[in-house]
Amino acid sequence: MIPVAHFILPLALIVALLPTFSYANKYAPPGLYDVEYLTLDNDFRVVLKHRQHAHNVAIRLVIDVGHRHFPCEKRETAHFLEHLLFTGTSKHTETELDRLVEDHGGTWNAVTSQSNTEYQIDIFDENLTLAIDTLFEIITDSLLTPEKVEHTRKIIHKELGGKTSALRRWLYKRGIGKSAAAKSQELLLPGTGVVCPELDTPEGITVADIEQAYQRYYTPNRMALIVVGNFDEARLRAQINNTFGQLKPALANSGELRKPPYPSGAAEVTGTLAPLLGSSGSVSLVYRTDGSNSSDIYALWVLNVFLDRVLYEKIRILEGLSYSPEAYYIWDLDYGLFAATADSEFDKLDLVRTMMDEELAKLRTQPPPTEDIEAAKQRILLARVQGYESNAQVVNYYVNNLHELKSLGRLTNHEQAIEKITPKDIHEVVNKYLRNDRQVTVWSTPTLTYTQFFSCLAAALVVLLSVVVYVYWRIRQRNTPTKASSSLSRP
Repeated sequence: MIPVAHFILPLALIVALLPTFSYANKYAPPGLYDVEYLTLDNDFRVVLKHRQHAHNVAIRLVIDVGHRHFPCEKRETAHFLEHLLFTGTSKHTETELDRLVEDHGGTWNAVTSQSNTEYQIDIFDENLTLAIDTLFEIITDSLLTPEKVEHTRKIIHKELGGKTSALRRWLYKRGIGKSAAAKSQELLLPGTGVVCPELDTPEGITVADIEQAYQRYYTPNRMALIVVGNFDEARLRAQINNTFGQLKPALANSGELRKPPYPSGAAEVTGTLAPLLGSSGSVSLVYRTDGSNSSDIYALWVLNVFLDRVLYEKIRILEGLSYSPEAYYIWDLDYGLFAATADSEFDKLDLVRTMMDEELAKLRTQPPPTEDIEAAKQRILLARVQGYESNAQVVNYYVNNLHELKSLGRLTNHEQAIEKITPKDIHEVVNKYLRNDRQVTVWSTPTLTYTQFFSCLAAALVVLLSVVVYVYWRIRQRNTPTKASSSLSRP
């Protein structure tokens, strides 16, 4: 074991060389942006935030591997690994691991996203050492046996909604049973594994695939440990060095994501037998944007809040055409999707689309009113005041912004960035991203309304009944003797 002093001194020098980012801001929790960001000799990254307001610690281990790192037919591989690492090690069974964490005041979970896998533990602060050791144990000592792989395959099937038949997968790949939303995402994010033309399935993923993925991606240069809460810093740093710090450095850095290209032009899509039945529909105007690594994210964020209110007040409150018109903005590191959407009755969908187009056209023509943008900014800032009260909320914020620490060595003050947004910035991002020549219109309408379905069902029943009556009549006719044949048969 390496003496604690040998570990503390190098880290102290690293921390001393880092700039201090203590921002005074009434909207952010005190010290939110002031973290210790460390990179160990094996390229393992560590983010530490000491908070003493509660006797708990939130821990996240982030691995840079997700669905997008694999071809479509193997895209559940990272998900497989996430589940398998909870199924037992050489020291503990799955049941023993669960009890070990739960009996020490902890909860744990994991999630696989498009671009990373995240292991989570929230635990009583006095048991932080146990939590770190347990995370290290499952990452380095889990038993990836064929039996556990098959057991995990069944669990993933259930998580995905059940095992899909080969026929359904074949039809879906050819667009039958595919929703308009899925089709639109294929157009907006083509050819990069973000959206696949076939259904996600764990079928076809082997033990060899999983072991290869583990060797390639579960390396210290693709890992980051984030700890937020009440802890002894010297003791924690020593433990991290003696566990994750001892992992062998990766021989090469591989498996980087390919940024999705922009769509080549405007398009309109509808679902094919998806949904099959319904009583109403919706229409969405969707646009591709850059991701969170772009400074445009703040203007798009404000635009989302501003446009969401505009659509709600005009289409629902003033016109009563929709129950939940809205704008939404979702993003990953290297791409984003911005949309205006509204549900409505079938005969009103064209009108609703026209109204959304009109609002976007106004924004392309001139900047929105200053007072409306200021109100949107204020809503965002006030919502953030309530957003980071617990250690779990704070640690999740750091997870979502790891790319800033990796690329800049610091965190961007989101509140300050939001406060600087002007109506001119909104006007510019609208014309940059929300362009007519890149618009994908999504018509989400059922194949049949309930009225049409029951009318067809009634018609089918009438036809079926008519056929039954006709067949019955023909049989009676065939079996009933004629008068001539009856007289011949008399003695």
